[in-house]
Amino acid sequence: MVKVSLVIPVYNARTHLAECLDSVLAQTLDELEVVLVDDHGSDDSIDFAHTRLGTYEGPKRFVFCETVVNAGPGAARNLGIEKASGTYVGFLDSDDTLDPGFCASLYEAASKADADLAFGSIVFEHPDGATVLKKNPAVESGAFTGKAKKRYLCRFTSYFTTYLYRRSLLTDNQIRFPDTHSAEDSCFLICSLLSAGRIASDETARYHYHIYGSSTSQRRDPARWKNRLASFRTMAAYAREKGLYHPYRHAIRLMILKKGWILAAKDYLVNNLSKHKNHG
Repeated sequence: MVKVSLVIPVYNARTHLAECLDSVLAQTLDELEVVLVDDHGSDDSIDFAHTRLGTYEGPKRFVFCETVVNAGPGAARNLGIEKASGTYVGFLDSDDTLDPGFCASLYEAASKADADLAFGSIVFEHPDGATVLKKNPAVESGAFTGKAKKRYLCRFTSYFTTYLYRRSLLTDNQIRFPDTHSAEDSCFLICSLLSAGRIASDETARYHYHIYGSSTSQRRDPARWKNRLASFRTMAAYAREKGLYHPYRHAIRLMILKKGWILAAKDYLVNNLSKHKNHG
């Protein structure tokens, strides 16, 4: 039985892919399925992955698939969800790494609480060697409704890769990443949190986010602010469709303000005004 399916979009990742795959191979959870999605980059990332994993002999399962054309990480992750067969689904970016016990710890926490979601913490790895640990707010494992959910929605950090998601939660509720190329991960996570009935955590399970100048999140994008707002409109529409907007309306409006409008304004200033100033 596959306990966890780990989805990895692969696009121009050759520089850091070896370290990423090494952290996957080091996972202590044997009942692990790794879904690598080729998103048609210009380098030999996917060929390297085939070569690196081709000699693997062990219980972990590796699945390769590809998007029709380059479609971005959200679409690649959606394809990964469709191909996944695990009880839970997690996500790893091809330039990041995991603690060896990440999948096992979160699966154990999720199973013990019969949770729809289980989350750990995140470590930001800076180029100068500095590290910063960030945690989500504490929440009692078990039922995730009412006041507990409202408090969490008002305080959580938007690092969707620190979570395992019950696959049936995603498939039954048609939760997918929107095609907006900004804050699509926040939309996906918030929709999952709104729909989850039970939750668990293990902050010792750590996801390592490596900061590089070439990372997608570091690139300039004049339309990023519009796409961010579009992602939050998609989230609000999902909440209304599922009858979840009214009971959590105050938390949803706060998230739209904090993670939508305020960060969209920041995106606009960084990606547009500074560009105009440089050309002035």
